[in-house]
Amino acid sequence: MQKKTTNNNTIQRGAKQDLGVIICEGNTPNHLNFNFQIAEETEVKVGEYVEVPLGLSVLVGRISSIQSYNEYYTDPEFVKYHIARGITVDSRFPTRSSRWRVAKVKVVGIVRNDRILPPEDAPEPGDTVYRADTRLLTRLLGLPSDGLYIGLMRGNNAIKVLLDPEKLVRHHVAILGATGSGKSYAVGVLIEELLEKNLPVLVIDPHGEYSTFRQPNKNPEEIERCQEFGVTPKGYRAVTYFPKGLGKNGGGEITINMSDLDAYAISEICGMSDVQSDLLFLAVKRLSEERQSYDAETLAEAVEEAAEEWKFQKNTILSTLRRITVLKELGIFGEGFSTREIVKPGVLSIIDLSEDMDERVRRIVAGVILQKVFQSRKRNEVPPTLIVVEESHRFAPQETNTYSKRQMRKIAREGRKFGLGLCITSQRIAGLDKDILSQCGTKIVFRIEGSYDLEYLKPYLDYSSTDDIGRIPLLPNGIAITSGVATQHPIIAEIRVRRTHHGGTGAKLIQ
Repeated sequence: MQKKTTNNNTIQRGAKQDLGVIICEGNTPNHLNFNFQIAEETEVKVGEYVEVPLGLSVLVGRISSIQSYNEYYTDPEFVKYHIARGITVDSRFPTRSSRWRVAKVKVVGIVRNDRILPPEDAPEPGDTVYRADTRLLTRLLGLPSDGLYIGLMRGNNAIKVLLDPEKLVRHHVAILGATGSGKSYAVGVLIEELLEKNLPVLVIDPHGEYSTFRQPNKNPEEIERCQEFGVTPKGYRAVTYFPKGLGKNGGGEITINMSDLDAYAISEICGMSDVQSDLLFLAVKRLSEERQSYDAETLAEAVEEAAEEWKFQKNTILSTLRRITVLKELGIFGEGFSTREIVKPGVLSIIDLSEDMDERVRRIVAGVILQKVFQSRKRNEVPPTLIVVEESHRFAPQETNTYSKRQMRKIAREGRKFGLGLCITSQRIAGLDKDILSQCGTKIVFRIEGSYDLEYLKPYLDYSSTDDIGRIPLLPNGIAITSGVATQHPIIAEIRVRRTHHGGTGAKLIQ
């Protein structure tokens, strides 16, 4: 049993606040963890960072759990006796003065002479624990003063959570959470910050949520909180593009050049069988060797030539040609689009795929855009860019090999070398491609309710303790745990209010 110590008062010494003292019963302090008894009337939170002076060094740790104790409630028979007689224990005994709380702390590092060192020394029982100094903690977590401002740290709420754009974009980011947890809202915050730094952002938007970026935030409740987070409502330059034939007023139209598709993509969009795909592959190979651009008619001619050369059966030829004819009916093909037109500094380009279309068509359009932007970035034809793929499990499903998934994998593996970042979002984590998820160096995780999704995600999280994993299903809306390349250690943050109007709330059922 923990014993109550005599440190019952919160004492202010300069800018530091005493939170309690280190105890040794039950868990002897060592270089990796320690426990401290929390001073009375002192508020601390799980996930908060604390410090302990060690001579010329400062040990920094993170609270992983908090437990409460009271010596009058340790004996079940004693409590049972009072319950049976309808008597409360606190009516007979001074229970309030006999309670105490203990915080368990995981050590994350030591700061000495402005150098960050690994845990290599242990605090002493009786040492005072302080709330971590803002400047020291900012340095330890690697938060740059000019980073992307996504919110305020829980517990240490004087600290703005600022993420290094170089690390975030180059190493890719996954924003994950249940529907309504704040995932898409946080994506909007991240996009605002990148646009503030004049970087281009391109969004694959299957729900049509991002066109409101042109409008300042007009939500009365959020506007009231702007001062709390230090932001001002404003709109940004945003251009919406639609596939040919599916445009709306105020949007641009893009077409896909059939020559930008490989044989596997055409086979996928047409739903071809294996033998039909083989014939198509030979035809496309012939056209590529001859360096011909092609449309449906040219492709059909190449199929007939390849079929004659390789002696395909007549029914295979006819069924393949019939499926190629379907391509003309889709209405999305044309001269193609210029990546220079849709990737511009300080502009949000929205590829709106929310209109009614076959899911295979949606994936092909997204895949072509991903492929062309990647190639343009490799040739330095467009500036460094972040591509956001909303509902990523639809474009990169774990169990299906889609054209869009192949392009996302390529960017996830190679994009860092060329300054092309990928931001994936999903509420169906278990349905998302593992390879792409593993390549995302930074994870911003909101509430995840499904146990299967949580188990699927666990191997890809680098949180410092299993306690963080257990808290994920309990996170309130708008609260996220951020960890990975962009932060040295996990941070629980309340996402700031948006400057722009959020378009993902949906219509109210009752007006």
